[in-house]
Amino acid sequence: MLMRAWPAVGAVADLDIRAVRAAVAAADAAAFLDVLTGREIDDALQQLGPGVAMALRGRRRQADSLAVSIINRLTSRGWPGDRVLAEDLLGMLRREPAAGQQVPVDLDELSSFLESDLGESSTVWVDLRTGDVFAGDVTDRAMVGEDAGIDVDAEPDRWVWLERTGSREGWEDMEEFALHQPDRALRGRLTHAIEGKGAFRRFRDLVHDEGLAERWQIFSDDRRWGRARDTLADAGIRVL
Repeated sequence: MLMRAWPAVGAVADLDIRAVRAAVAAADAAAFLDVLTGREIDDALQQLGPGVAMALRGRRRQADSLAVSIINRLTSRGWPGDRVLAEDLLGMLRREPAAGQQVPVDLDELSSFLESDLGESSTVWVDLRTGDVFAGDVTDRAMVGEDAGIDVDAEPDRWVWLERTGSREGWEDMEEFALHQPDRALRGRLTHAIEGKGAFRRFRDLVHDEGLAERWQIFSDDRRWGRARDTLADAGIRVL
């Protein structure tokens, strides 16, 4: 069993997710590792996946212990997509080939497509070459225009379609976040807010009033990313 843990430095502070994403975008492994030190990371593990992979490639010796800690935390947490990401990171540590076809899909973009309110199309298309994501109706040139449409039949091996789920998981994320709070009174207020019509608006207003908006955003993004990662894995696609 992997046993190394992420070292704590003093009191655990909130994670600066913007700094995390900036370090990943800049491919700055040193900055990525520094921004995690002494920070609370357990609600952002999916979002840390790209940075861990980048750090393993660029600064392997320093990144190994972080990767082991992230793998352990993913295994313990067990949210959607956590098993897949843990397997991928473990494979990188062991220098093993990926379990599926690697495609550079933006999980934030994909999850937005998959979980938006259903419109004309119930599917999403992913370009296996570029990782680009398109709404299903983009194949209907009569609807989107000749120049904007794509012809998936011309290169069938290039495309994979995924079924949209809509926003039904959003309510479950709110419930999970409410139950995640250590303060009993706060748990009660959040749980009450998601009962009945208007739950999303009441919940959003309450987390803002309680100063939890950023924590909720990190939490909900991680849940969405994990579900998108699971959906891709079911289609034989892996993302790091």
